[in-house]
Amino acid sequence: MKYENTDIFTFNSYKPKKESIPASSGMEENAGLKESHGEINPEDQNMGETANSIKDISDLATSALTPDTDEELQAPLSDTLLKDCQEDISDLIPEAESDIFSDSTEAIFKSTSLSKAAPLSETVSLPSPDLSLESEALGSSVKETLPFEPFVGYDNNALKALQTSEAFGIITTGIEPLELTASGAVITGYITSARRHDIRLGTYVVVPYENGEKLFAKVGKLQYRQEFVVDDATEIHSRRMLSARGNPVNEADYKFLAYLDPLCILYLKNGGTLTRRMADRIPHPNTPILPVTDRLEVQTGLNIPEEGIFLGHLSVGGELLKTHSEPETVAYYLRNDYSMGDPLIFRHMLICGSTGTGKTFLSKNILRQFMAENNRYRLRSSPDKARKNPCLVIMDPQDEYSQLFEDNETLNEDDKFRLESENVIYGRVTSTKAFVAKVDGQRYPGDKSRAEQIEFTIPFSLVGYNSWLIAAAGMSELQYIGLEVLLGDFFRSNVPHTYLNFINHIDNEGTRSYYVDSGKLHESSYDGIVRRVRSPFFSKVFDRDATSITELLDKIFKPGQISVFPTEYISDPRIRDLIVLTIMSLIVDNKLNTTGEKAIKETPIILALDEAHRYLSKAKGEHSRLIISRFADAARQGRKEGLGLFLITQDPQDIDDTVFKQVNTKLILNLNNDAAITSLKVPKEYERRIPYLKKGQMIVHSPDNSDIVEIIGLSNCVVRHR
Repeated sequence: MKYENTDIFTFNSYKPKKESIPASSGMEENAGLKESHGEINPEDQNMGETANSIKDISDLATSALTPDTDEELQAPLSDTLLKDCQEDISDLIPEAESDIFSDSTEAIFKSTSLSKAAPLSETVSLPSPDLSLESEALGSSVKETLPFEPFVGYDNNALKALQTSEAFGIITTGIEPLELTASGAVITGYITSARRHDIRLGTYVVVPYENGEKLFAKVGKLQYRQEFVVDDATEIHSRRMLSARGNPVNEADYKFLAYLDPLCILYLKNGGTLTRRMADRIPHPNTPILPVTDRLEVQTGLNIPEEGIFLGHLSVGGELLKTHSEPETVAYYLRNDYSMGDPLIFRHMLICGSTGTGKTFLSKNILRQFMAENNRYRLRSSPDKARKNPCLVIMDPQDEYSQLFEDNETLNEDDKFRLESENVIYGRVTSTKAFVAKVDGQRYPGDKSRAEQIEFTIPFSLVGYNSWLIAAAGMSELQYIGLEVLLGDFFRSNVPHTYLNFINHIDNEGTRSYYVDSGKLHESSYDGIVRRVRSPFFSKVFDRDATSITELLDKIFKPGQISVFPTEYISDPRIRDLIVLTIMSLIVDNKLNTTGEKAIKETPIILALDEAHRYLSKAKGEHSRLIISRFADAARQGRKEGLGLFLITQDPQDIDDTVFKQVNTKLILNLNNDAAITSLKVPKEYERRIPYLKKGQMIVHSPDNSDIVEIIGLSNCVVRHR
């Protein structure tokens, strides 16, 4: 059934003024009804009886409305009487047959708003529906006359304002009671048929209170319910729907319900500042549910900073959230000041997504924001406590980040205007430099950008403090202990501490006899260590003909500089890992030690680590546990030492838990690996969305920055991306 007029009505009893009614009018009507009943087939006798019952009700309603006085009753029927009438009618129409009346091409009830003094002639006539699809079953028309009028006491002006506004619907108690507890809430909204296509899971809404406060909420559940009692799981109903022309769904035949998850209450503090508090009030029934049209309300409601490091634009279901503000989109910023503690970059970030989901594109756009001239941090360990620009150090396995030195030539003036309107930094960073490890037999092409290239070598002397640099995979615990003994004795000797001298030292038969015969090392352990340390790839890396990296620390770790370490040109993955682990150990050792190198100790550093799972994977041996333990310490102390980890991976489940737990901000792109999704520990409602995220679309989980949200990154890269 369909009510064409969406006003709120109630049954009223009327006694209009006496009017002369032709005697033939009622007889003709009754005659028409009798004639139609006479056409009912014998096998349809039950349906005929139902039609006769409806006729009796119609006659009863007509007689009750016969004018016999000039007085007009002003009071509406009581709730009890109204309920009894409805129950009587429902008893006369069996549920099994009620669907016959629910799908007529013309609504049985066509309601019209009436004034309190409306004469009988203005009451609503209920014409016969077109029951062509059920003509064989019923074979008769149904006529009924029932009066309606607007609900007494309802604010008509408010009703009109609601109808003409952008309201989605109203808060209702007609389905379930409104409920607010310390553990949750049940707040149900009825959504009008005109706005149902605008509502989706996750839509943000506000519900006003009487004192100017607003409940800020999101749609957590959507539901259809039938408006009228009908069994639509029948063969007759299904065939009728399948044979219907066009769309058989009539929205007015259903209740469309949205269950709201309250996020907070918005209110104005003294001084007019919009702020939020926990949802501790329940909205009134029949209060309108409104879309969020103010960008500040969205940012405040979701606890998103109004400025900081730009990550993307807020979205719902893959579509940008639009407001009436200028610009109309809602920018998502990462908190980057000291108003609530240290900036969140020093609480570490993770970008994860499957191959081809845009991790590098997104990373470039975010990392570029950190290199703004006015982005400065103070260090607790620095004697002068001066604020300094960060040094961005990038481990680049695909040779893509040196392009931060180049402008994106595809950006037009309109693109630049939009970026500037939301304080998004774009354009090249001229301080970008590529630091290239010299490896025997390998050459860096350096054709991705015009960034300056500086060649370096890794001195074997670094192994003296980090024995795990040459601890090959598969080395047993006893062998690793023996290696540390050999290295310790070698670095205490007076010979130059080079890789070649170390090999000559352990190859010496006298050295072997000393350790084996004295019982310091078992013979098999000693021979196993020699075999692994003599691996030819070590000789290709250590002590090559180039400047030692320890002599370039002032050039690498320089405030405001981007230092890229490309490794794509190296064919052996073990050499790549050795180079990356060397840079990582340099940073960690000097940041954690009180006597660390000044260039590292007194410079804010953001370490961007692509393919992070390769270097921070779950420990499988003694030397792996030492690596993880060291970097876990660095992650924990990063806040006070000015060290931020920016991890990029497609396998977040492989990152060791001790490191993963220190990551505050997670940007999650499309993932199809169930183990990877589970490891992220986001609410179930967001877990289900992750496999369906489109390219550039992501979920942001940053508890210290905002509620968990969905955003869309920029469609253009702020620097060159090829």
